[in-house]
Amino acid sequence: MKNRMTAIPTVYVVTAHGRQPLEAVGDERLFEILDRYHVPWSAVSIYTVPTDGGAPQLRASLDKRLSELSDVSDILLYFNRNVNPFMFNIAQFSTQNQAGEHASTEYFYQRLDNKRSVSDVFLKKMTEEECKDVIAQRVADVIRENLPPGSDLVVGVSGGGDSNALLHALSRLEAMKLKIRPVIIKGIPDWDKGVPRAQELCSRYGLDLTIVEDVEVQKILGIGNYSTSLITRFEREFAGDDFEFLGTLLVRLALIRHAEALDTPYICTGLNLEDVLCEALFRTTNGQGPAGIPVRSIGEYRLLFPLWLCPKRIIDGCFPEQSLDNYEARYPCFSLGRNLYYSIIYELQSRFPAFIEQLAHGYAEQSCRNPVVYPYDEQLGFHVERFVPFPLRQKFERMLRDVGVPA
Repeated sequence: MKNRMTAIPTVYVVTAHGRQPLEAVGDERLFEILDRYHVPWSAVSIYTVPTDGGAPQLRASLDKRLSELSDVSDILLYFNRNVNPFMFNIAQFSTQNQAGEHASTEYFYQRLDNKRSVSDVFLKKMTEEECKDVIAQRVADVIRENLPPGSDLVVGVSGGGDSNALLHALSRLEAMKLKIRPVIIKGIPDWDKGVPRAQELCSRYGLDLTIVEDVEVQKILGIGNYSTSLITRFEREFAGDDFEFLGTLLVRLALIRHAEALDTPYICTGLNLEDVLCEALFRTTNGQGPAGIPVRSIGEYRLLFPLWLCPKRIIDGCFPEQSLDNYEARYPCFSLGRNLYYSIIYELQSRFPAFIEQLAHGYAEQSCRNPVVYPYDEQLGFHVERFVPFPLRQKFERMLRDVGVPA
């Protein structure tokens, strides 16, 4: 029997594969131990073995510190399924460091071997040039499959890392003789701060940048009174929502307007792997199928996402300085939904590196089998996926008219 004055219980995860002891660090709560070992709290049932003997007892103890369980000799965490929760533990990784001291980023890769029932994990260090090669290849795959040579391609840019990596990758497709037409829109502070970076970026690639001023952006939406900023209008009518929701619409409308003037159906933006998955997860939880990935048809236009299989870490590794400038100029997001879905995607990506691209491919296949149709809304003046409810339509129109919320 343990000395009750000094001893703390021994913690085990119990599975069909055996017992795995979990070492405590100081006087931790049981939840903290589980979290440190990445054992899901929802997947275990907690049984405690009394110090004076007797059968294990089911006990609610997640918030208990081990010192509070002085009447317990062992804590048995029975895993709810006959699987091995440690099979995909990425802590057992090897490092591929060919990049040496010149690495700008790193990324976990996981190779699953079903025959041996093991997963091999390695951390790959990557130079800027290696990152550029990865992004260029994935962008090329999308462009070659979906655009004929010589096409005009309208590209939404922000001056950040994604735009830089995308334009660099497009510039390497010389054989396709594409006419790249970069466009940036203004209207909120972090967009405006990106203009000088976008100008420098386009100059580097010999491209003419079209700048859509904030007044023109408001005209695109049908706003006649420019005395109040767009973001002020949005926050007043849609308190608690993220401006990105409206921003995405504005980017699309501005790009389509430019494509229309050039008589081309092709536009693209820098949606990356995590962006695509966040959007698809949001739609799934709201009873909708994924929208088109990596291409979606909206009216007469084809919107491409050449970065759809490119992780943000590798994109940032292409041009680290520009990525840093973009991070420091960002507008804060307070939307619970946006925070939730991105958090879930990053958690999946960090814990199960091999799974995240499989998920993206699965969403893409679903979107091809069941394409979303976007009918044109005559009253709003743009394509929508589904009927906009009257109360939401009223709020949107109040925002455009800048008349405020009626008393």
